Amino acid sequence: MSGEVSIKPVIVLVQTQMAVNIGMCARAMLNCGLDELRLVSPRDGWPNADAVAPSTDARRVIEAAKVYSTVADAVADCHQVYAATARIRHLNTPAVTAAEAADEMHAASAVSGGENRAAVLFGPEASGLDNDAMSYADRLLHYPMNPDFTSLNLAQAVLLFSWEWWSSRGAAVTTYEQGWESASREELEHYLHRLEDELDVAGFFTNPAKRANTMRKIRSFYSRSRPSSQEVNSLQGIITALLSERR
Repeated sequence: MSGEVSIKPVIVLVQTQMAVNIGMCARAMLNCGLDELRLVSPRDGWPNADAVAPSTDARRVIEAAKVYSTVADAVADCHQVYAATARIRHLNTPAVTAAEAADEMHAASAVSGGENRAAVLFGPEASGLDNDAMSYADRLLHYPMNPDFTSLNLAQAVLLFSWEWWSSRGAAVTTYEQGWESASREELEHYLHRLEDELDVAGFFTNPAKRANTMRKIRSFYSRSRPSSQEVNSLQGIITALLSERR
């Protein structure tokens, strides 16, 4: 995983044909923590009210979007430029996947102390980026999709890259078990000993020769489950309730 220091990449939409797609791209960006949107000559002008509704709660991305007349102007302050395209053979420009691009951005940002700024260009919906736009890119960005059906809409393409950047950053959540604290072995063993005693009283161990093996299986089950202290306390409460009812 990349280092903690990483400046956010800029998403540049070139000659986008429909404002609704700009709104959906803004939503996809903010889903993944990206909030700097640049527009190069959008067909229907800017600002455009049609972009607001599909952006949902990403309206701030729409409102902060900057408009440029050329790709050169849009990427003038950027150190890395990637062009998203299905045409990966262009002017001998190296092609990378979205995951590789994200890793390169994080690495360059870490080396520069967070100063390196990257941009990703996305072309018009119908035709994609033209050769002139792609000539500004250090890398071509491509998505190795199902070869029988490679078509992505604009917002999908933006989301796939944004997710790769978001999930590979240094502070990314890698598991939803982060912060989970399992019960100590002492707590678990105290519960298991009590469970064994009560199972014994209830006549559960009908074959004494298999008792040790049965308890090993039960212990293994609880060990794999990694119950928390609260959960072990609840299990203890279940035994207490059953005993109270029986008595």
